[in-house]
Amino acid sequence: MDSEFYIVSRKQDARLALTQEQFKELKRARKRLSSAYAISHKHRLVLSNYELILEAMRSLGEQYVRQENIHAIEEGKARLNANINNYVLSARIFTSQLKRHVQGCVPQDRELVSVLTRKMESEYKRSFSYRFIDSLYDYVAHYGLSIHTIKIVSEVKLNDAAEYERQYRVNAYVEKDYIGGPAEFRASVFDEVGGTVDLIDMLSTFNQSLTRLHDQAMDLIQHVFVKANELVNEFIGVFVSEHGNKHANLFVVHGTRMASDKVYDKFPISMYANNHNFGKEYV
Repeated sequence: MDSEFYIVSRKQDARLALTQEQFKELKRARKRLSSAYAISHKHRLVLSNYELILEAMRSLGEQYVRQENIHAIEEGKARLNANINNYVLSARIFTSQLKRHVQGCVPQDRELVSVLTRKMESEYKRSFSYRFIDSLYDYVAHYGLSIHTIKIVSEVKLNDAAEYERQYRVNAYVEKDYIGGPAEFRASVFDEVGGTVDLIDMLSTFNQSLTRLHDQAMDLIQHVFVKANELVNEFIGVFVSEHGNKHANLFVVHGTRMASDKVYDKFPISMYANNHNFGKEYV
């Protein structure tokens, strides 16, 4: 097979030749950046779903206060349940795939994955919120709803205009009596549930655990991530210097010089360079 390796613009109107070794280096760098991106992206997804829960609760509280029709209130409850289910799903995706993404960045260093494993085990043991939300995923996936009780609390307070006004606060609860017992809810965690669980308190504390896991994972891979980012940016810089910024949406290709121009491998690189999904401390 008469192979050729090159970087090409998306419109196929500009190329930069590569050696086979350069192709392999870029492929490794892309995998590392993709794995790091997945860690950060999935963490942000959890936090975004948390904000949607708070928004749904505010909306539901307003519906109660305005005494809207029962249909609108029931729709608001369904939306809140859906947001909570999306949250626990995104959290399970993050925790279940975190070690795999770290391993994708450092495939030859299993000790780093062991460090992360111990950190995850530590978070699980130290935090009831972690254990509860992790168990809640299995429960809502197979048995029931994520919330059982909604309470509206009101109090009169001074506002910014020094006038008294009534303010409302919405709370959502999971009731132990309604989660089916240890046959449906993880038995070891079920025994820890006192009676009524304030869901927002649980989610807020659980978010802290996930943020610590995210930060630990990014710290473990930062050394290879920085090198991969520098490598990709170096090749993009060479390409742009030859062909201009208008060709900056780039792909790396392993093809042939045959008339059919068969492509054996192709992957993007521009989308991973200095990706805005990462915090400033990672790029």
